Amino acid sequence: MNQNQLNRQLAINYTILKKLVQDEHEINSLITKDNLMELLDVQAFYNTHFSAIKFVEFFPMIYGLLRRETEASFARLKPRIKIYNRYEKEYPISFFHDLGQNAPLFIYTCGDIDLFDRKLPKLMLVSTQGKTDKMIQASLDLLDQFDGSKEVLVLSQQTPLNHIVYSKIHSLSVSSIVFVNNSLNKAIFKSTFFPCNQTKIKHLLITAISPDESNLDQHQHLTDTLAVSMSKAGVLLSDLASDLKLEPCVRLLSSHKPIIVPFIDYARHELILSLKPEHLRENIDGMLLHPHSK
Repeated sequence: MNQNQLNRQLAINYTILKKLVQDEHEINSLITKDNLMELLDVQAFYNTHFSAIKFVEFFPMIYGLLRRETEASFARLKPRIKIYNRYEKEYPISFFHDLGQNAPLFIYTCGDIDLFDRKLPKLMLVSTQGKTDKMIQASLDLLDQFDGSKEVLVLSQQTPLNHIVYSKIHSLSVSSIVFVNNSLNKAIFKSTFFPCNQTKIKHLLITAISPDESNLDQHQHLTDTLAVSMSKAGVLLSDLASDLKLEPCVRLLSSHKPIIVPFIDYARHELILSLKPEHLRENIDGMLLHPHSK
């Protein structure tokens, strides 16, 4: 069993345990680097740590049903998906640094994890909820400035504009990390252009959502939090000052990370930089060297 197969089995058992206990926070508080491998025997882990609430007579039946259900959901993962646990060296250190024990126990990736390198300047794109043609075209024109750049563009929101941005990025010579608010199942790759290591430019899809999850809206907060954690700064693709209240913007500022607002003329915050689109490239490198970077 290689490391990815081991993590897959651990992730399956962790998912079963969550369904048995119905308290993810309590489970996360119990799992450490030292006892992670105990999850390989999920029944023993459950009996050891949750004996007060364990089933007795019906446990074998319930456990068997949950295992079949969970294994079937994991079978829907696209081949070549890599799973990492939070105690591995490949796991992004910024996640653990920012979230501690609330950092996802497992992340699922497709693409080039070299992009996790903390030395790479990562820039989060935050897009407006609006759908005006003028703003969409202005955002696409702005992205042309990143063609051939060293920045890694980070996205997470599921907005109409971002779907167009995804497509635009893959017409440029620039790397990207896309945080997906869904599991990396086979179906999602039928509705996306993502090449998954099929181009010379490095790209990465990442999620913390296991394939059994159905209520995806409740995970958007975590998805945005992880994207902010990995980024050094942000760019707001909007001409509405009210969009500075979007969750990713609020989290960037609370993490002391600057936001460039190329389409807003004035902002009353030392970390909000109002730069004209045509001046973006000449200022971007200095912004990404901000001392509060990840």
